[in-house]
Amino acid sequence: MTSVNTIKSKAEELAGKGQSALGDVFDDPEMEAEGKIRQASGHAAYTVNSFLDCLVDGTRSNPLGALLAAAAVGLVLGRHLYKK
Repeated sequence: MTSVNTIKSKAEELAGKGQSALGDVFDDPEMEAEGKIRQASGHAAYTVNSFLDCLVDGTRSNPLGALLAAAAVGLVLGRHLYKK
């Protein structure tokens, strides 16, 4: 299931692509650079939100597996961070 944040970040990426294209058409390097930054920011947010959506879907379909995975990660982090 796709979240609202994932859709918003994809829209931001597309808006950045459009802004960059407009900067190229109007020969405005500042607008083009802002568009590329906006596009990269939207792409990064889209990637993170897609990953989170995948985790939520996996947790809903297999809650016991998610609990065991979280316990394993906690155990490994605890042993690694608090060595004596």
